[in-house]
Amino acid sequence: MTSMIKPLGYTLGLGLALTLAGCAASTGNSSPADDTATPDVTLANTYWKLTTLEQGTVAATQDNEREAHFVLHEEEHRVAGATGCNQLMGSYTMNGEQIAFKQVATTMMACPDSQGSERAFLNALNQASGWDIDGETLTLSGENNAPLAHFEAVHLY
Repeated sequence: MTSMIKPLGYTLGLGLALTLAGCAASTGNSSPADDTATPDVTLANTYWKLTTLEQGTVAATQDNEREAHFVLHEEEHRVAGATGCNQLMGSYTMNGEQIAFKQVATTMMACPDSQGSERAFLNALNQASGWDIDGETLTLSGENNAPLAHFEAVHLY
């Protein structure tokens, strides 16, 4: 009987030692900054909601208005989105951190645009020559790296 208890004791002791070693290893080198860091989202195939234009924060959308946003569709190098009222479409080229929007067009719905944000948004796209993503924030920049517009990544699903 004693001969059976001894191997069982060794097995339980070894199992306990491995469990404790695993727990110690999993908490040893992580820091709070590692746990909270948000990885950068990708530029293409992401819904980018306009948050700030050169002249200031974008007004919240009203009833029946679309929020200003765009999505870069990587497979055909096309851009699609909305200005806050009208739909927008066009194409883009990208080389590293350089970007150029081409042939951007919109629908022509009559919409109240008291602050001129639709025109400013379209101007920002037309003047954009660079981009940078920090976490879930996209900045489009123009000449001399001057920021033109800021966007927030929206997770649709």
